[in-house]
Amino acid sequence: MLAATTAVATAGDRAKVGSPAGLAVGPDGTTYVLRATDPPTIRVFGPGARGNARPVRVQKPTVYVDVLDALATDAAGRLYALSAGERDVDTLIKVYPHGATSPKPLRALELRDDKTSIAFSPSGEIATTLGGDYRVQVYSRTARGRATPARVIDVPAEASEGSLELALSGDGRLWVAGASPHTLLSYAPGARGSATPDRRVTGPRTGLGERVELDVDAAGRVYVSQYSGGGSRMSVFAPSANGNVAPLRTLTIPPRTRPEYQRGEDVGPRGDIVVPVGANAVRIYRTMFPTRASKVRAVRVTGKAAAARRTVRWKKPSYDGGRDVRRYGIVIRKGSKVLKVKKLGPRQRSYTVKRSALRRGKLTVTVRAKTAMGWSPKVVRSFRVR
Repeated sequence: MLAATTAVATAGDRAKVGSPAGLAVGPDGTTYVLRATDPPTIRVFGPGARGNARPVRVQKPTVYVDVLDALATDAAGRLYALSAGERDVDTLIKVYPHGATSPKPLRALELRDDKTSIAFSPSGEIATTLGGDYRVQVYSRTARGRATPARVIDVPAEASEGSLELALSGDGRLWVAGASPHTLLSYAPGARGSATPDRRVTGPRTGLGERVELDVDAAGRVYVSQYSGGGSRMSVFAPSANGNVAPLRTLTIPPRTRPEYQRGEDVGPRGDIVVPVGANAVRIYRTMFPTRASKVRAVRVTGKAAAARRTVRWKKPSYDGGRDVRRYGIVIRKGSKVLKVKKLGPRQRSYTVKRSALRRGKLTVTVRAKTAMGWSPKVVRSFRVR
């Protein structure tokens, strides 16, 4: 089962996430909620959003609500949104830059004929199937217009469960579910034509059921969502998974969280997960694979060299590693001599010290952030005292 993780819910009259028809979470934790309004709108929430939060912006691209997952992001933070093509069975994939405010996309890829599955890789490639077909078309990360697929893979329907589910890793590895019951097939990067799967994940230890949906993160881990009357669960397999192997982690999602008729959850590039909660809220789970936080930013010491007080200021890490910052640590030294040690709360971004607690000459200050995963790398700045 899942080791400790955290989840926050976003709901309320300011958040306005009712009728979520598509969800996505970006590499920085930004959450996108497509609402089935007329016209559809995408409400964008910052990485720390929770509760009855206001969106940082509302996008109004021309998108449509469909049984397919309507939103996705890549490792660069670009947003992919589905839109109707010239005919009812055509699909446009519009690509928007991170932080987009204009309805004009960077590019648009037009997919002819009905698609039963579409997958977006962290590197920006797109994999799709034709309606009722077992031919997987893979498009390059720069494909636009009526582009030709970079490669096509013929997936054998051994004992078909219905349409295929796809996931495409950043290195081009294709994962497929649906061709064989209780099985994941994997095709090596660059595979094409009637290539044979190079891996097959199956067996009692996998816990794989008959109805699954797939996703991947930027590290290549494979996320398998499965549903039942008692709720749903998400199992995560290693990028190298093969044979009768157990998942690395399993997240159990509470019953009645996700409406049975609705697809919706999304796995972001760093492993954050967003799921719909009934009809009026979404829940965001932090990554199941946390790391140390990145360095604190913009560390500086303000005040003149002879001032009675000096103030150390900084900004929080650009990424907390998937767990909240618990405290900041400050150490002031002259050479190897420690003059001051201070631990501060997670909301503090400055510390003022009296000149009388310091010594004349060249001093250094070290600032770090601490999460459940330990201390972030050190940031050291020098300053002078007269």
